[in-house]
Amino acid sequence: MNLKKEYLSFTGDTEDLQILHHDEKFAELALIFPNVNSILIPKKLETNLRKYVSKELLKAIDPDINVAVEKCLVLVSNLASTYYTDDRWKRLNSKILHEQTKNKDNTFIYSKIIEVLKEGTSTGTMLEVDERYAKGKDSRKYRIPDSYFKPGLNEYFIKNSGIIQTRNRIYYRLINEAQDNPICNNLLKMYQRIELPASKELLAVGKKLIKENYTTKKGKILTMRNKHTDNYWKDVDNRSFVENNIEIFEYLTNRGFMIPSAGDERSGGRVVDSFTLMPSWIRNEISIDSKKLVECDFRALHPNIAMHLYNGKHEFLTHEKIAKTTGIDLKEVKIEHLSFFNKNWYSMMESPLFGYYSKHEPDMLQQIYNDKKEHGYKITSKKMFKLEVEIMTEVIKYLNSVGVYVLYVYDALLCEEKDKTLVIETMNRIILEHGVKTNVKMETSAEFEVECAIENHDNGVETIADDNDTKRMTIKEYFKRFEIKFGSYITESSLDLHKSVLSEFYTYIDEIPEEHKNNCFVETCIDGVFGKQKLFK
Repeated sequence: MNLKKEYLSFTGDTEDLQILHHDEKFAELALIFPNVNSILIPKKLETNLRKYVSKELLKAIDPDINVAVEKCLVLVSNLASTYYTDDRWKRLNSKILHEQTKNKDNTFIYSKIIEVLKEGTSTGTMLEVDERYAKGKDSRKYRIPDSYFKPGLNEYFIKNSGIIQTRNRIYYRLINEAQDNPICNNLLKMYQRIELPASKELLAVGKKLIKENYTTKKGKILTMRNKHTDNYWKDVDNRSFVENNIEIFEYLTNRGFMIPSAGDERSGGRVVDSFTLMPSWIRNEISIDSKKLVECDFRALHPNIAMHLYNGKHEFLTHEKIAKTTGIDLKEVKIEHLSFFNKNWYSMMESPLFGYYSKHEPDMLQQIYNDKKEHGYKITSKKMFKLEVEIMTEVIKYLNSVGVYVLYVYDALLCEEKDKTLVIETMNRIILEHGVKTNVKMETSAEFEVECAIENHDNGVETIADDNDTKRMTIKEYFKRFEIKFGSYITESSLDLHKSVLSEFYTYIDEIPEEHKNNCFVETCIDGVFGKQKLFK
């Protein structure tokens, strides 16, 4: 099975663009940038259309040769995104092709355009068509021959006012659809504040990450291409190239940001935009007010969603627990979980994770098997993505209601540092309300974070006082730091109670008697286990 052609998992990494080329909803991918006059086309295509294609054939598209050529270019521009992927095939929806190229009298002419491009010139076709498709179910797949892609892409500015008007109508329709979707609308309001890194800066970041042995979420090794062809590496399929990643970044941002668009039922309504399709190491360089955003990401979300949907026994399951139980490398566990539940049954059986689930969750696996058998193997991913989107929608709606806007990357949110505590608390609260037992990842364990906070106080590190006495920490500051570090692992009521009582009698931490400190405990919930933790070491 070619995983790149399956609806397996969007991870917010470079291969997501390729996955989308096989989805009906995103067949219009090249259209949804703000500058509607601008399209990307293969460098030699316009010249060859004007010089070497029969004028009679072009006039069958439109009596005005210039209009006919531009309509050909518009259709081909839908395939520009395939320049950045290994698989050059992409589905194009006939309704969308008609909307892009129709005349004022609504005449269907896209089929004539396809015929002209297929015939091409004496040196070969300009467009390849895969005629194998299920009518009424899947769209045809198209690709641009490598001979046209090899010289690269050019930006072309459409001149015909009629084509521009058509593209404007499509653009505003997509804007309206985005405004009606809570996740998309949140993104539209976030975009105006985004600061992007320069390509030169990204090149330096990429080289630094290579020295640190960085790998992508799918386990690919970040590598400098240095003008080498793929044949230079024996394991080229296991590499992600810095220069190619930067090209994708430029494609996704140079002409403005894509209008965010929600997928169909197969993706559960997941939203795609310039930032979900962006390589994750590049997305990490985005900033607001010159400060980088921070990512809030659920622990092992899909395994825990599967537990909820198919009545599994485990709660707050983590990749680390499975790696420890099975002896499988943690990185392999994470990569396998990207697609395990979305595979067909036989591919699941071949996965190294199958042994764990068959031993520890046999009833859940049986339910998944029955569901796939009755409704097709993709039913699992449809259900999981749908619930994921419902959870993230509720999280974003609440955050927006209190004036906080975030970048969305499927099961993760990127926010400003000042909003991190609120975002984590909201994500943890809402996912539990949906019956899914997991929480947001923390960089280190909750216990360690508390110890670090207390040690920082005891050692006099980074202390802040309200009256310019920087050697003493106020109770207000201590509780603020404690809450940021300990985050959503503590119950607010227990923390607020201690803060209220202590603030009534003391101003600084060092004023509190040791016997009082020893009796201060806060309630915790770590990986689903409730307990108590000392407030002071």
